[in-house]
Amino acid sequence: MAGSSSSSRSASTSLNDDDKRYSPIKYRVGPLDYHPAVYCKCQKKAALWISWSDDNPGRRYIKCYSARTDGCDLMEWYEGRHDPFVQTLLIDLRDAVWKLKKEKAVIKRQFNEAVEMIEDLEGQIADLKEENARLDQFEGEKEYLEGKVERMDMEIKLMRVLCVVLLGVALFFRF
Repeated sequence: MAGSSSSSRSASTSLNDDDKRYSPIKYRVGPLDYHPAVYCKCQKKAALWISWSDDNPGRRYIKCYSARTDGCDLMEWYEGRHDPFVQTLLIDLRDAVWKLKKEKAVIKRQFNEAVEMIEDLEGQIADLKEENARLDQFEGEKEYLEGKVERMDMEIKLMRVLCVVLLGVALFFRF
């Protein structure tokens, strides 16, 4: 089981060990939306919280809403202790929810990383398509130049043949 914890804010999407002090589930009713109202020594309506500690999982208690800032010490249990079976069940369920929230945070982070990778790859694909389109412009010019090279090769071969013939003629008339 997880370590002792007790508070009751709704947990955030990213969960670490410090987040275990928060409620594993969202409140159905706000901490000040209960009746009959209980007022603390500072004349403010006390908040109804849910404990998620190993000793009192799911057990509701009343505490001054300003206890952390004003130092009011009101704290009373709103209801009695749970049956040991129910208490163990609540602890197991709380731990399962916290574990699932951690897994969800990891999956969400991995999903966001995958989306970033996809966006990067899409950008690379767009760049390659642009480069390909730019190179396609040269395809016609390439074919023209290849034809020109072939004609020049033929001219060179013809010139060599002509040179051999002229050399032969020159040698023939010299003797």
